[in-house]
Amino acid sequence: MIARSTAACIAACVVLLACAASAFADPPLKVTSPDGKSSLSFGFLVQPQLEIQTTADGTDTSQNLYLRRIRLIFGGQATDKLSFFIETDSPNLGKDTASGQKNAESPFLQDVILTYAFREAFQVDAGMLLVPLSHNTGQSAASLLALDFGPYSFVASEPTGSRNGRDYGVQARGYTFSRHLEYRLGVFQGHPDTQATSPFRYAARVVWYPFEADTGFFYSGTTLGARRIVAIGAGYDFQERYAALALDAFLDQPLRGGNGLTLQADYIRYDGGRTLTQLAEQHTWLVEAGAYHKGTKLGPWVQVAGRTFPSGDPGETKVLAGLSYYALGHRFNIKAGAGSLIRSGSPSRAQFQVQAQWFWY
Repeated sequence: MIARSTAACIAACVVLLACAASAFADPPLKVTSPDGKSSLSFGFLVQPQLEIQTTADGTDTSQNLYLRRIRLIFGGQATDKLSFFIETDSPNLGKDTASGQKNAESPFLQDVILTYAFREAFQVDAGMLLVPLSHNTGQSAASLLALDFGPYSFVASEPTGSRNGRDYGVQARGYTFSRHLEYRLGVFQGHPDTQATSPFRYAARVVWYPFEADTGFFYSGTTLGARRIVAIGAGYDFQERYAALALDAFLDQPLRGGNGLTLQADYIRYDGGRTLTQLAEQHTWLVEAGAYHKGTKLGPWVQVAGRTFPSGDPGETKVLAGLSYYALGHRFNIKAGAGSLIRSGSPSRAQFQVQAQWFWY
């Protein structure tokens, strides 16, 4: 059971955020040049979260009240063809660590994206970029359907020297065949050796859109019934003997009355090979589904993810189901979810989470 004091604290935080979000319901602060060709926007993403779960040995329950994400966002247009996006983060701020201390990681650069659009079919992104692999790994944290990304979508981040799926590099990106085909081709720093003599990391992704294309740098998690997007994609990421192969499908379908349906399925095979020996070969998968009801602003959802190891490790499965209240869409919402992590030979770990989101950009 949640302690009364903890529940009261969560309720107070939610009320305060709701009031603040209402006050900032208008578009974010934006400065535009006199000729209208240049602009600078400021914003932020705040996600306070309550998490209660069974400990790894199954004998106790851990409780955490912390900031899942707190990001400052800057972006805009330098010219009609050159745009930029810069975002900081300090994830899991205040969450208890294994040493019994509160996480106090200093803010760092999460995204640095400079984009020069020669034309829609050929754009160049440079900076600290999301490596183009799957739909889920390329989504925006501000529009997720569930409480968070899939639990195994970024298992290659630490072995490759990346941060939350980001790496330093440059990529070509474009939308061709009347926006039905998207491509992303990139070269990245990857995991360097002691003398930086390792070859670069390369990644490629293609997506087929039968209907409307998702043309932003970050993919949508759900548009809450606003857009019809069907995306069928594949990605490949490699550096020397390391390789990751992804296949994915995404559906965002408007329904009558302003309602919506969202479905997603992702499969990623990771294999560190002799290059990243700490990354065991594994097959990961993610399936999530949800609906949005405009009248009540409610959205039930379910997320199921798992991974298996050819080496004989039994693997694990995580199931999470919940309900979201989109008071102001993605600008302000509250999500609650409960589920379990199931691993053969180990105690199941129950989990309960409540997250509020305030996104202003």
